Amino acid sequence: MALRQVIGALAVSFLVGAVISAQGPAGVDLNGRVTDPLDSAGMRATVLLFTRTDCPIANRLLPAIERLRADYEPRGVRFWLVFVDPSESVASIRTHLSTHEQHASAIRDPRHALVRMTGATRTPEAAVFVHEGPRSRLIYRGRIDNRYADVGRARPKATSHDLQNAIDSALSGGATATPRITQPVGCIIADLE
Repeated sequence: MALRQVIGALAVSFLVGAVISAQGPAGVDLNGRVTDPLDSAGMRATVLLFTRTDCPIANRLLPAIERLRADYEPRGVRFWLVFVDPSESVASIRTHLSTHEQHASAIRDPRHALVRMTGATRTPEAAVFVHEGPRSRLIYRGRIDNRYADVGRARPKATSHDLQNAIDSALSGGATATPRITQPVGCIIADLE
C-alpha cells in the first residue's frame, strides 16, 4: 500500500473514532466522509444491511434487498448497505454495487461501530430502526428472509419475509418496545482484535 494511502486510512480511522465518541456510531461513506446513517431527516425508518463483497449468501440476497429498497424508499425508509470488512477498498465496493445493480446508499464500518451498536454478527444481516422525533429505536435485527436454513442449505424460495415484515411494522406503528431478533445465516463478521 502506498504511503499516501496508509496516511489517508489512518486519518479516516482517527476521524471516525472522534465522531463515534462525540456523537455515537457512524461510518464512512464511499467519498471518505464520516456519515451517520441514522440521521432521520425526513425518514420514517432506516434499514442497515450488513454485508461484504465476498459473502456468497449476501450476494445471492442482493436482488431481494434491491426490490425492498425500490418498494420502500419512496415510503420514507432509507436503506444503507454497511460494508463491514475494513480491508475492502472503496473501488471494490463501487464495482460490487455496480455489478449487482445496487442503488442503496453505501457506507463502510471499518471500526465496527455500527456492528457493535446493533449487535450484528453475520452478513447479510439487517437492522431496522424506527424514527421517533430525534430518536431512533431498533425494532428488528436478523435475517432478510428464511431462504437459507443453514450455510449450504437453501430453500427453493423464502416462506418467511422477516425484513419486509419488520419494515411494514415500522411503517404501521405496530413495532413493539422490544426488538424482534431472528438468527441470520451467512458469513461471520470477524472481530477487529
